[in-house]
Amino acid sequence: MPRIPVVRADSPELRALAREIWRTADAARPRPAGALRAERVRHKIEAAELLLVAHYGTRPAGMLLAETYVADGVPDPEVGHLSMVFVDPAVWGSRVGTTLVRDLQGRQWSQLSAWTRTDNRRAQRLLLATGFVDSGARSTLQDGDELRQLIWTR
Repeated sequence: MPRIPVVRADSPELRALAREIWRTADAARPRPAGALRAERVRHKIEAAELLLVAHYGTRPAGMLLAETYVADGVPDPEVGHLSMVFVDPAVWGSRVGTTLVRDLQGRQWSQLSAWTRTDNRRAQRLLLATGFVDSGARSTLQDGDELRQLIWTR
């Protein structure tokens, strides 16, 4: 199995690479993002507090975006929020997603939160396999899709 190096994506070139990984992964989803969602993702990547890119050997393979958790408008420096993680479908099952999440867990936050659609089994398997637990919190998007929150604590 090839190495899976993870780097912080602070340069414009690495941020562009993260956008490309997102586009590739998004195209494989049952409901790919529309133009508005794609623009929001582009903006989040450009403004990311923490953006990681993983390679599978030499192939760009995954991206993860995280930020400080904000509750009621107040940032909590001890808690991070895993906003998105995407892996190129060509390397699904190769531990790229796990490597990205484990790298995040070794960084500054002692707790992480993540929200995922309840029908996104792949994301839930990844999060549960890396020590996240279901918080019991649920929310509903404008389109009616239900979300569930998962939490990880160091």
